[in-house]
Amino acid sequence: MGVERRSETSDLKKKLKFEPLGNNLSNLQELGKKLKPIHRGAFRRKYGNLLGLLELEIEIFIVTTLAQYYDSYMRCFTF
Repeated sequence: MGVERRSETSDLKKKLKFEPLGNNLSNLQELGKKLKPIHRGAFRRKYGNLLGLLELEIEIFIVTTLAQYYDSYMRCFTF
């Protein structure tokens, strides 16, 4: 059978150059606060707690570190 096996060294990840843009989400936060309760409920049913994520503090160092290990082909983190 034609199964190709790569060596372990070819599987090592190269360091990903990842530079996040600023986390200025104030405009989105203001729009979320302006939603009427009925629209907020419809948004939540359709998209889950997406608006709640706008209120979280993000540690850029952690996101950058995790991005180094994300495998988009497998859709998971590989350590």
